[in-house]
Amino acid sequence: MKATVQKVFDGDGFLANVWHPYREAWVERIPFRFAFIDAPEMAQPFGPESRDFLASLIAGKELRLDPVGKESTGYMPIDPYKRLLCMGFLTEQMSVGRIEYYHKGTCGSGSVKQARHVTRNIELEMIVNGWAWVVEQYAFDREAEYFEAQDDARHSRRGLWAMDDPEPPWNFKRRQRRRSRASEGQGRLI
Repeated sequence: MKATVQKVFDGDGFLANVWHPYREAWVERIPFRFAFIDAPEMAQPFGPESRDFLASLIAGKELRLDPVGKESTGYMPIDPYKRLLCMGFLTEQMSVGRIEYYHKGTCGSGSVKQARHVTRNIELEMIVNGWAWVVEQYAFDREAEYFEAQDDARHSRRGLWAMDDPEPPWNFKRRQRRRSRASEGQGRLI
């Protein structure tokens, strides 16, 4: 799908307008979530920074979004919050000059001698820069590459890995649910 990003909610979710080829029109305000990463919640340390990094990558830009169906959703590319699950790719012009890059498990730098278009995997960009975790409960084709990128970010202490032991968002959400259930069970005077 071809989509233009309208708003970034957090480090793994956004709102986009999607081109519908049969209608030959844009379908507006479709919520998306990246399928194989999980970024810090906004109430967690590095949540706003993760969102801001993603916004710097994709806000206002056109992406190619590949829908991803998971076994847990009956292979439909929709999560329980009615967001489309996807992998996102951004194609941009790479200018001549010095760049930093991630290739075959390590970060490096080099020079671009001739300008050209390059397609970037946004999930991988979030992981290697330390702004998201790889979702561990799903197997997928590129998981070895994703886990290598996560290990590289952790080892280099990029992004959220600057903390000694950052709490994964799935643990944070579980703790929040327990806290909410515990408070619901208490009596209230007012």
